[in-house]
Amino acid sequence: MKGITKILLPLILCMVLAGCEDFYISETEPNDSFETANPMVASTVKGRISVAGDKDYWKLRVNQGEMYYFKLSGLEDDLQLVFYPFLLSNSTWDVSSMTTLPRLIDYRDGTDYEELSYTPHADLWLQFLVQGSGETVGDEISKYELSYEIVE
Repeated sequence: MKGITKILLPLILCMVLAGCEDFYISETEPNDSFETANPMVASTVKGRISVAGDKDYWKLRVNQGEMYYFKLSGLEDDLQLVFYPFLLSNSTWDVSSMTTLPRLIDYRDGTDYEELSYTPHADLWLQFLVQGSGETVGDEISKYELSYEIVE
């Protein structure tokens, strides 16, 4: 009985601790265009730019007047985050509907992170594109985390 306890107790403890990890969603393919963007249904989403030229699109509905903070992190190579808003009443992607630009908080080349904040002037859909930066020979391949929070 002691032998089983010595094996089961650490195993159960490991399973409990692993189950306490923050909730996140991983990307599902295809998500390589505006039309096939994955919804951000958790505050952190994880993905991977897996081949040269791969693009990952995400979408999030945001509310007028709330300040949002976004961070792209966990990079193995230099990726960039591109931001596209459009009004809920529009049937097309209309970047001209954006009257306030996102504020870049911190941008670092390479494998560091990018941060930005944005306060929408209307209820909007935001689309995010994660892709290689294109600043080196060939395309970057990297895993990443894209997270957001509403700033009080």
